[in-house]
Amino acid sequence: MLTQLLKRVFAPALTCLLIALCLPAAKRGISDINTYPVRYDIQRWQNENRTPTPTELADAQTAIQLAIDWNQSPELYDYQGRLFHYEALIAENSSQATNALQNALQSYQHSSSLRKQWPYSQANVALMKALLGEFDQEYLNMLRQSATNGPWENGVNLALTEAGLLGWVNLNKQDKHLIVENIQRGIRRNMRHMKVIISQYNKLSLVCANIQRDRYQKQLCGA
Repeated sequence: MLTQLLKRVFAPALTCLLIALCLPAAKRGISDINTYPVRYDIQRWQNENRTPTPTELADAQTAIQLAIDWNQSPELYDYQGRLFHYEALIAENSSQATNALQNALQSYQHSSSLRKQWPYSQANVALMKALLGEFDQEYLNMLRQSATNGPWENGVNLALTEAGLLGWVNLNKQDKHLIVENIQRGIRRNMRHMKVIISQYNKLSLVCANIQRDRYQKQLCGA
C-alpha cells in the first residue's frame, strides 16, 4: 500500500524532472537541424565566390530564425548577421540596403553582448557601423577590441581591413597604426582577398605607403 502511494506521488514528479532535464538538449537538437543548412549554404556561397539568390537567402533566413527560436546561441546571431549583410549586398535600392545593414548590426551587437571577447562579432559590428557611416565610439571600441582579441584570425583581418579603410579619415594616428598592423597580418595569411578589399576602396596607394617594406609589401604593391 505504502509503496503504491509513493509511486503515485513521486512518479509524476520524476517524469517532470526528466522532461526538464531533456528539454534543453532537445531544443539544441532542433536548433542544430535548422542551423546545418544555413552553415552549409554560407560556406557554399563563399566557395563559389557569389552572393545568394533572393530565394536562397529567404530560405536561409527562415531557417536561422527557427534555429534562434529554439536556441539563443551567439553563434546563431552571427549567422543571422551574415545573412542580413548578404541581403544588403543584393538589395534593389539604398533604403533596403540600409535597413538590412541595420538588422545585421543588431544581430552582431547581440552576439557580441553574449560573447564579450569574441573578435569575429566585434569586427563585424565595426564593419556594419562603417558601412552605415557610423564612425562613433562603438565603432572605435570594436576596432580596438577585435584587433586585440583576434589579431591573427583571418575573418577578423578581412572585416577590420574593410572597416578601417572605410573610416580611415576618422581615425587618429594610433588607430590608423592598428589598421596598418592588421593589414600587414592579413596579407601574410590571405593576400588575394586582402588585395580585393583594398582595391575595392581604391586604397592600394595609401596602404602601400604605410605598411612595412618586405616581400609581402612587394607582392601586394609591386616592385
